[in-house]
Amino acid sequence: MYEDALSTQHKLHTLILTGNPLAFMSYDAFSGLDSLVRLIMPQTAVTDLEDIPIAELQLDTLDVSSGSIHNLEGLAALNFKKMTALNLARNNIASLRASDLQAFRGTSGDVEVSFQSNNIISVERGVFGALRFRSLDFCGCFARADVSVVLKGLEGVATEKLNLGTFNDAPHRHIKTESLCSLCNTTVTHLSFERQRWEDLSNATFQCLGGLRALDMTEMSISHLPDNITTMGKLAQLTLDRNKFGNVCDVNAHNFPSLTSLSMQGIAEFTKGHCIFNDDCFQGLSQLEYLDLSHSTVHADGLCCERQLKGLGQLRLLNLSYNDAMRWGALPFAATPQLRHLDCSHLSVTLNSSAPFRNLALLQTLNLSRTSLSVTHPRLLEGLKSLVHLDLRGNPISEGVVSDPEIFKHVPDLESLILAECNLTGIGGNLFHALTKLTHADLSANHLAKLSTSAFFSLASIRLNYAHNLIELVDISSVQGLGPSSLVDLSFNPLTCNCSNIKFIDWVKANVDKLVHADETLCSGSHQKISDVTLHCYSVAGAVAFGVTMLVVALTIAAVSAFKKWKTYNRYTQL
Repeated sequence: MYEDALSTQHKLHTLILTGNPLAFMSYDAFSGLDSLVRLIMPQTAVTDLEDIPIAELQLDTLDVSSGSIHNLEGLAALNFKKMTALNLARNNIASLRASDLQAFRGTSGDVEVSFQSNNIISVERGVFGALRFRSLDFCGCFARADVSVVLKGLEGVATEKLNLGTFNDAPHRHIKTESLCSLCNTTVTHLSFERQRWEDLSNATFQCLGGLRALDMTEMSISHLPDNITTMGKLAQLTLDRNKFGNVCDVNAHNFPSLTSLSMQGIAEFTKGHCIFNDDCFQGLSQLEYLDLSHSTVHADGLCCERQLKGLGQLRLLNLSYNDAMRWGALPFAATPQLRHLDCSHLSVTLNSSAPFRNLALLQTLNLSRTSLSVTHPRLLEGLKSLVHLDLRGNPISEGVVSDPEIFKHVPDLESLILAECNLTGIGGNLFHALTKLTHADLSANHLAKLSTSAFFSLASIRLNYAHNLIELVDISSVQGLGPSSLVDLSFNPLTCNCSNIKFIDWVKANVDKLVHADETLCSGSHQKISDVTLHCYSVAGAVAFGVTMLVVALTIAAVSAFKKWKTYNRYTQL
């Protein structure tokens, strides 16, 4: 890349040179790039940062990942005044020395640096001392060295995020408690050990983690946490996804009194049996706002979930989706009246009450898709006066028809309703009239033979999804009322494209901007886009009227002619 190659590109902000085998770069190769802020050049043949002529550039992002860089001697040539992201991942950097990192001294501490997947062998002790970063990523760097090698080099560092995890295809090293001692001399807020392994997990393991606000221990083969951790009083976010917990209580959540977010999803992937959901597992987590137990074969003996959720009075989001069948008590969420979002999708539920949500007056999002609940029960939604989004997908309606407007009178603020895949064959004429704020209705993948829009309170601004139904003919009155910002999806219906449907076909041509997935809205049989259909149709009523008129005219002419002949004949007979 020779001098002045880009000298005319004064306004260029981002330059991407991915995969170019750059063997030579002139000192003036980037001259003229006065506005350049992002230089992206992974997978190049560059072996030394000094070979990249960027000293005069005011970059905020430099990506030289997936290359052959083997040392950091060229860092001194970088201008870190505006730098916020430096990606050195997947190179051949084996050692980190104090002299290499001098360039970071004096920076604002807003820089994200990734050493991901470099086979690091040695790090000078305290090499990162007194430096500040937003993020340091050493994920996948432990094929040839223990995590303690990196941590000793990090003594004295201050970083918001620190990643010490690994990848599925990388060698797993078991972390010893003694390897974490250097963390006592660091300032870290968010720490990740994702996919690593503990050799001797105990209370002492957490001795130097007391300053953390977030800890990620995803997929670490953990079956239980110690029961007497005394140092984690500040932890607000704990991620334990895809581990081997056999009981939710084995988390020993009381060790984390300041927790606001707990995620335990995906336990089912790593346990052969159930993850038992016992009572009072979350006692002491009075500040918890987010709880994710999805995909974990969570199983509750007896009725759920009032006692199991006891103590979670501030919970805002609860995800119970993709778990074992549950029998809900009369008021399953009595312990969590502050819920805003509840996801129970793919959870077979047996009710012990006709109004299980009546205490959730603040709930805004409810996902009950594929729960086998009777969505036609008039009291199912009782109490949900703040509900905005409701998903009832995949709950079969045995009779096929929903007509009782009482079902939705409890959710006056509803804006989005999903009734897809419910075996619907018909809907009542005023079914949704109580939903005055409804802007999205999904009735796709049912057995509806008619586009019924009279069931809605207003068509002024609404998105209707009737895709994958059995609609052949469309009454023009059902679409004429759609407002300027309204949309309708009729794709994958067996639409008739003959003169019996001509008014709808003409409407489509004039309003194609209101048709979602117009390219999939096809004629049955010919599979021609309905917007491309050309028909020559004549009105039967007009033809009949024309025929009657012509008959009257013919009869009149015949009568006049007969009268004239009679008159002439009568004159001659009188002679």
